[in-house]
Amino acid sequence: MKHFIITVDTEGDNLWTWHPGDDITTENAKSIPRFQNLCEKYGLIPTYLTNYEMACDDRWVTYGAAKAREGKCEIGMHIHAWNSPPEFALENRYGGNPYITEYPEEVAAKKVQELMKLLQERFEMNITSNRSGRWATNDAYFNILKQVGIKVDCSVTPQLDLSKIPGCMKNCGNDYRKYPLKPYYPVEGLLEVPMTTRHIRCMTGGSLKHKVKTVLLGQEIWLRPFTKSMKDLLRLTRAVEKDGVEYLEFMVHSSELMAGGSPYFRDEEEIELLYSILERYFQMIAENKYQGIGLSDFERKYKNAE
Repeated sequence: MKHFIITVDTEGDNLWTWHPGDDITTENAKSIPRFQNLCEKYGLIPTYLTNYEMACDDRWVTYGAAKAREGKCEIGMHIHAWNSPPEFALENRYGGNPYITEYPEEVAAKKVQELMKLLQERFEMNITSNRSGRWATNDAYFNILKQVGIKVDCSVTPQLDLSKIPGCMKNCGNDYRKYPLKPYYPVEGLLEVPMTTRHIRCMTGGSLKHKVKTVLLGQEIWLRPFTKSMKDLLRLTRAVEKDGVEYLEFMVHSSELMAGGSPYFRDEEEIELLYSILERYFQMIAENKYQGIGLSDFERKYKNAE
């Protein structure tokens, strides 16, 4: 059985331009129902990995909780450590938003515990899935997740090197180039379901120099609608099927579903183009007999099949 997992980093508007002290708005909550309706059209079950400010938005909580109770989506956790209570000041040496893994372990644990409590109270359900903000992981963090009841995480991006992305106190993120392509247990009782990412040699558009570079050295491809075409989605889907990995994990930010909510889809015309891509890709997924599934249901099936 081939599974199709949709993960939505459900967070505030256009956080790419956010700076400490700025207000965070959550107007993209109004744009989520259109995406949910598209998923339902093709029998897909999105997992909305929800961060602190979206957990405080009554519009999203009311809508998301109702859909989750109907079994049409899942609510998970997505922690942006820099604005999730409790506050804890870090020396900002490198200018980036801090990774959860930069905080003292007891502070990181408290942040995870408080967000988990908020999500469970607001949505009135257990939360068992997670993605870390900025794709940050380490053993201590995995153990914290296990302690609060998380059963499945999806923060690892195999074959990608994120080590040049600065944090706050350290100058690099995670290097996932040698991590597994398939699900695995980083600690007992917690399943990691890696994001569908690959480093692929291929011919792309752009300048001659860029084309030569991508053929010789390859490029990083994510199963997400960064660009305004289906080429990378299809190229990556084919690569995963050749690898023998029996799931695809697609992701999008909730803010990308709103015009001006991200750098990628800046106006209504570009949002319509995004939905044209999503419609065609989801239709292809359905035609190729992928079964839509939430992260926690995938974890349960994986465990039962062992």
